[in-house]
Amino acid sequence: MDVAPFGYVASLIPAHHKELMAIPLDRYRPIGEGALAEIPVLRRRKRIWDQERTVVLFWSAQLHAGQLRGLHQHLRKRLAELAEWKQRLAQPRSGPRSPEAARKHVEALLKGQHPKKVLRIDYDGRRKGSDRLHFEVDAEALDHLQREVFGKRLLITDRHDWSETEILQAYRGQSRVEDGFRQLKDDEHCAVRPQYHWTDQKIHVHTFICMLGFLLGRVLEREARTLGHTEGLSGLLDLLGTVRLAMVLTPSGKKRGGRPRCTWQLEQADPKALRLLGHLVPDEAPFVYTDGAS
Repeated sequence: MDVAPFGYVASLIPAHHKELMAIPLDRYRPIGEGALAEIPVLRRRKRIWDQERTVVLFWSAQLHAGQLRGLHQHLRKRLAELAEWKQRLAQPRSGPRSPEAARKHVEALLKGQHPKKVLRIDYDGRRKGSDRLHFEVDAEALDHLQREVFGKRLLITDRHDWSETEILQAYRGQSRVEDGFRQLKDDEHCAVRPQYHWTDQKIHVHTFICMLGFLLGRVLEREARTLGHTEGLSGLLDLLGTVRLAMVLTPSGKKRGGRPRCTWQLEQADPKALRLLGHLVPDEAPFVYTDGAS
């Protein structure tokens, strides 16, 4: 990235920069402007990978809620497994055959990044029955995760002159790029694959046509937004696919035959689809498809 002819905004793995993640959340300050005004951020300059980078730490309420929910799901599962194990230990001639087997079982129950930080498990083979196993949730460690770890994100950039708002907005733009890749994998709309071609030239043409269709689809999606449509591109194409155009042939009216008259007529369809079609397709030649116009 340092030799590329463009700038970047990228995220870092928090576990690789513990000194930055250890900065207390009370030192973060809200951006204070725009749509991201309430997001707490902390800006720093730090040497990373042999270059000085602008570092922006921020706290995400959505990420915090998701991480907390995931941790509690893991804890409920592990606590249920521990309770079941404790019941089995109360039975005669039960339990691990060796200290090594007990150690591996405990390690399996603590598997994962966060459960091992808050779940305390003690197995002592010298005791009898269910007394061999003791476990509890470390309330202090859980509170620390909730207050100082969960929700934090770490970004770096070489755009040293950008504001925190610009940096976060650029990073959030990643989701739109990822959405584009997902769309190009949709096997019903705009999919690049499968390709039934054997030469580079034909593959290039095929890809160009797919990208052109994708671009036109995005224009369609933008126009649909002005009418209040919230569906994604695939949903809009499915909706427009319900519109059917019929060719209606009627007799010429002449006694000695003559060519039948031809008119185009839209079939009955979802009013929502017809309204969108009317917004996208002008009601003039050569797109006169309504009111029985010829």
